[in-house]
Amino acid sequence: MLALTALPHAKGQPGSVENATALLNEAKKTQHERKRAAKQKELDRISEDVNTGKKEVADLEKTMAQVGSAVNESKSNLDLLAGRRMSATQDLELLAIRSEAEKLKAEGLALLNTAYALAMDAMARRKQELDLKAAIVSAEIQKLPESGNVAESGPKKDKTDIPSVSELRKNLAKAEARTPLADYRARQAMEAASQKLRQAEAVAAKVEKK
Repeated sequence: MLALTALPHAKGQPGSVENATALLNEAKKTQHERKRAAKQKELDRISEDVNTGKKEVADLEKTMAQVGSAVNESKSNLDLLAGRRMSATQDLELLAIRSEAEKLKAEGLALLNTAYALAMDAMARRKQELDLKAAIVSAEIQKLPESGNVAESGPKKDKTDIPSVSELRKNLAKAEARTPLADYRARQAMEAASQKLRQAEAVAAKVEKK
């Protein structure tokens, strides 16, 4: 009885090959699902960055509108002071100082408005980068098989209308090369505006001392 129990099972047991194939397909399917989930997570993160960028653009547009209103107000004040300067001889020196301060302020605010416009351009270029990154991830997801089963022979779907990953990466490289220059121009414009506004404050301080 003990000898019979120790004998190996007969080779070619029915269903053994089918079970092995099923396990292999299941393992491949699990692997592909994990890859797809990782890519989807990356795409979700990029989408979140895009939404954040949109909010920043909206906030910047609101700030630009406020600055534009301040520019118009400053120009109106400059015109008013110019008229008073012609009629008020005894306050001529003081009005000249105030006029210079308002002129510098108007110029500074105009430069600030330009700086915000350049900042928006830089943000638009960063958004372009994010859009391209999202397109690359989406393209990579599209290239993944729909399931982990062994690929079947047959005609493939026509995807000539979809940019290739290599083309998207080339476009991304170009966009990434342009973004630093846009950021640099925005920073330079902001520094110029800040310097002009500091000059206006310095001149306005002279008025307070009179």
